[in-house]
Amino acid sequence: MSCPQRPGTRRRGEQLENAIFDAVLGELAEVGYHRLTMEGVAARAGTGKGALYRRWPSRESLVLAALRGRLPSLDEQPDTGSVRGDLVGQLQRMADTMRTPAGMAMWGILGNPQSSSAIVHAVHAAVIEPYQQVMLTILRRGVERGEVRAGAVTRLVAEVGPVMIRQHYFAAGPPTGPAVRAIVDEVVLPILRP
Repeated sequence: MSCPQRPGTRRRGEQLENAIFDAVLGELAEVGYHRLTMEGVAARAGTGKGALYRRWPSRESLVLAALRGRLPSLDEQPDTGSVRGDLVGQLQRMADTMRTPAGMAMWGILGNPQSSSAIVHAVHAAVIEPYQQVMLTILRRGVERGEVRAGAVTRLVAEVGPVMIRQHYFAAGPPTGPAVRAIVDEVVLPILRP
């Protein structure tokens, strides 16, 4: 655990929030969600529990805020001009995210049988669902370009690439660029072709 801040160096706003989010990710890596406590996060961040409870009423809301604050924004979606380029870009971004503390924390929650169904559902709704919407957008653009058959724009098809990336992650670690391209070329694109 990191040492508490020195007296007289009171942090506020974004600086304090960053310290708290770093502490959340550190605690998740060290003890997991099922043993994460507001007290542990506060101690690691060098702040009081009150600073946490004023912003987040529960550890679930705190963990979700930390994940949202540290995972890449979905505002910048790949648009390379081809469905293949878009898929490779998005799936590579997903694989790269898995290497980050936030990505490892998220998959630690989702892959741990001790995680409560409430936190698994909350992470799925806050993180996985938005990523699936990005995949659906990529497929719809592919239909407009004539690269994807309209019947392939389904939630199930949109999940194929991400599920392959997750499977690779759990079996062998985050996939490299060649593995991501192979997933797109050998699995996803054949499903999409008109």
